[in-house]
Amino acid sequence: MDECGRRTEDSQELGSLPSRSSTPRLDQAEIGRVLSPNIRPESNYRSRRNPPSIAQSLVSPSISESGEAEDPSSIARYLARRATLLGWFDEIDEEDGRNSWASTCISVRQADNDYTFVPYNVNPSLADAITRLGETAAIAMASRFTSTVIDSIVPGQKSLVVESTSARIPVVFSLSDVGADLVHYARACIVVQERLVLVWSHNAGSILHVAHDVERQLGKKSPRISTATTPRASGRSSPFDTDVDLPTATQISIKPKLEDFQVRGALDEKHEIYSKAVALEEGTAEDDAQLDLEGKVAPRPAHRIHAVKISLAIMLVILTQSLGVSRLVNEFAWDGSFIRFALVVTIPPLALFSLFFFIVLVTSAFQLFLPASFCLKNSKFHSAIKPNPRLHRDYELPHITIQMPVYKEGLKGVIVPTMMSVLAAVQYYEEQGGTASVFINDDGMQCIQPELAEARKQYYRENGIGYTARLPNRKTSSQKKRGFGWFRKSKSPEARAEPETEEASNSPQAIANRIGFERKGKFKKASNMNYGLAFSNRVEDEVMRLTDLECQQRGCSNADLTVEDDDRIYQQALANMLAEDEGRTWAEGNIRIGEIILIIDCDTRVPVDCLLYGALEMHESPEVAIVQHGSGVMQVVHNMFENGITYFTDVVYTAIKYGVGSGDVSPFVGHNAFLRWKALQSIQFVDPVDGQTKWWSDAHVSEDFDISLRLQMQGMTVRLATYHNGGFKEGVSLTLYDELTRWEKYAYGCNELVFNPFYQWPYKGPVTRLFLRFLWSNMPVTSKVTIIAYIFTYYAIASGMFLSVVNYVLVGLFNSEIDHIYLRSWGIWISLVVVFNGVASVAFSMARHQLKEMVFWKALLKSALWLPFLVVFFGGISLNCAKAILCHAFSINIEWASTAKEPGPSGFFIGLDKMVKQFKYTWAICLFLAAAMIVMALATPWGWQIKPGEYSTASIAIGPLAIQICNAAILPLILGLN
Repeated sequence: MDECGRRTEDSQELGSLPSRSSTPRLDQAEIGRVLSPNIRPESNYRSRRNPPSIAQSLVSPSISESGEAEDPSSIARYLARRATLLGWFDEIDEEDGRNSWASTCISVRQADNDYTFVPYNVNPSLADAITRLGETAAIAMASRFTSTVIDSIVPGQKSLVVESTSARIPVVFSLSDVGADLVHYARACIVVQERLVLVWSHNAGSILHVAHDVERQLGKKSPRISTATTPRASGRSSPFDTDVDLPTATQISIKPKLEDFQVRGALDEKHEIYSKAVALEEGTAEDDAQLDLEGKVAPRPAHRIHAVKISLAIMLVILTQSLGVSRLVNEFAWDGSFIRFALVVTIPPLALFSLFFFIVLVTSAFQLFLPASFCLKNSKFHSAIKPNPRLHRDYELPHITIQMPVYKEGLKGVIVPTMMSVLAAVQYYEEQGGTASVFINDDGMQCIQPELAEARKQYYRENGIGYTARLPNRKTSSQKKRGFGWFRKSKSPEARAEPETEEASNSPQAIANRIGFERKGKFKKASNMNYGLAFSNRVEDEVMRLTDLECQQRGCSNADLTVEDDDRIYQQALANMLAEDEGRTWAEGNIRIGEIILIIDCDTRVPVDCLLYGALEMHESPEVAIVQHGSGVMQVVHNMFENGITYFTDVVYTAIKYGVGSGDVSPFVGHNAFLRWKALQSIQFVDPVDGQTKWWSDAHVSEDFDISLRLQMQGMTVRLATYHNGGFKEGVSLTLYDELTRWEKYAYGCNELVFNPFYQWPYKGPVTRLFLRFLWSNMPVTSKVTIIAYIFTYYAIASGMFLSVVNYVLVGLFNSEIDHIYLRSWGIWISLVVVFNGVASVAFSMARHQLKEMVFWKALLKSALWLPFLVVFFGGISLNCAKAILCHAFSINIEWASTAKEPGPSGFFIGLDKMVKQFKYTWAICLFLAAAMIVMALATPWGWQIKPGEYSTASIAIGPLAIQICNAAILPLILGLN
């Protein structure tokens, strides 16, 4: 049958349906059957076990229960019959129905990207609008109900707001204003001039439910729809017409849910009185008391609890060091020797090392004996309660850019799941009236195989994702190897797997080699984001230039340019910048930066409403530069090591929540955070090395810590938000080797923030300029003390093995000669065990109980369960942290690749081989020290032996060093083989 005949048959099928003026009232079951795409009385369909892929469903959509592909024309006719029964199609006048254009229709996309329309004589303007949308299925609906909604629209109105959900449905003047950009903003729009509602969906099988949901939202919006029973003014009907018994959402389902049945004596929480009472009892009610009479946001107090804690900790540090000085004074009074006062030089480092210990001790006392209710309220640096959207109904939500750096992570296993979560949040935000875009800085696209790169491009293109990709790092024929032995960083697994092949002359690697392109930084994340932001700024400057040129040629102003003009100018600007880079940069899509940036990692899950509350939070507090969200953990492999690191990550975020809630400044961890773009621009700088404008410091490994310090030194605020209750989820290290890499990076970053490399000391001094600026900044003094305590924790860990060796020699050989001010390592180790493993564990369990995270006894049991894991881990990382610090101090080159986001090859022998390569130098040091201890105990002359005995104190010398050696040696054996 030819196309004309088929379309005629379609029209006849529609014409054979009973008119809506004579359609009997649909009961609830009938409406459920009409909406359900799974009931197919007119055809028999075979079931198939496996549903089609996403690509297949886009090209050949199916509405059958099994998911089997069908003819788009059959699908369109089927959907049209159901839409007609629901009253979504306008009536065709009997006189000229066959000669006029249809103002409503069903459209389904075919395999060749053409569209099937039912009825066939659809208005050409409507057909063009649907084609521009490019969606799989669309419905243009018009009824008495939609006419009433359209009548309520005032001239110039841009959207309708659903009162119950605050969702926004766009309003356009005519079909010519419908464009592909609407797909990213909403799932429906109201067309005023043609008086219809246009609904679209990615899946033809769900288009009816989408349209029904849109109609329900319109019903909740329009206050002008009468609820009284009135005669029909026309033949059009709708489930929302006033004389139709409207089914509830649960009644649409054929099988009623259990909650539909009201049990006698149960509480109907849908009732307004009960719902408010339940919200108050559960602490989830919006606290109107926090609002003043003008409806403004309540002021945020600056809690002083943290200042009290830090003050007490400083007092304890001063007290303990003063006791040592008093001993020196007493000894001087006894023998008059001034030499022992040289030991005073050890007080500053010992005070810095012990600062974190005393902070933990004081904090544990506060957690045990004081309430933690202050952590459940909003304060200057902490948001425990979401912003109230009711206060900002007239606020125009800003554009948010979701920035995500990517390397060589898998598309299917890592990037796609993250994007599904992000795009759901984007859709929700756009339904509230905001706009958002995704900006990926893909550092692996020009490094991976061409087939993988094309797959990434196609995925980004299909989902409206903007991206930039820079050249790979240059390679030379004879790479200069820096470092030696233990300090030389081996190749990453990806680099070892790549064969040494001759590069094509036009390949990205060949271009990088030819121009000498270099990716700056030890850790490439900062330079990757800088490159993307810089290219975006160049495009923005070009847009401004082309816009001014366009306005001059037309003799108009910027306000006179249309959306189509803006899009055309942007595409031209992007093409100009790409041509200027001559293939060095790959970019496509929307890479413009919005007012707010949400920075995430590629293995992240975000709450669906995070963009809305992030925008409101920034709007309420203009002084805030960063809103860091507390994160939960997204586990991948669920092995012992990942479970242990998951627990430790939860501990860290809870400790941060308690500290910031008590008045400390919030840390910035580099992801799951909203950043104000103007704030970043205020601290941008020009790198004197390459002359490039930068925002993130690629000269620092801890780029997040660096940018946080610079923002706070400018007087801006970094805030922690925990009201999503772990809705933000991040990946953790899957293996011991990845976690050790993290700790090496942290230790290296702390040292480069505080101290210059040794060779710079003669002309720059030992302390960096950034750290001196931090010390003299206007940040709270107690927050400075907390940051210093955190930094020097890495020095304390790194010095563990070295100080144990020093203690072994001093106590073992010169115990009777050392000064009484000296505190032996054994006593320090006992103190650490008691405080960190004992008191802190109990106190932290109490804090989790008060913060409503976990019952006390359950939290305590979990803490005891993972205590051996943490003891082995932290007891064995001293050498790794020391290596990183020494590499920076002696300017030894060391670099880190991104941590694995997916499980790699596993097995006992694979793990054993990797373990030997990674820990051979650690084991060599441990064997050397163990052999030296044996020699000192058995093979040295009397007087030089260090061995336990009846009258010997050698045990307190041997114990700490033996513990350090054992932990370092068994760390990979216990935690490295999963």
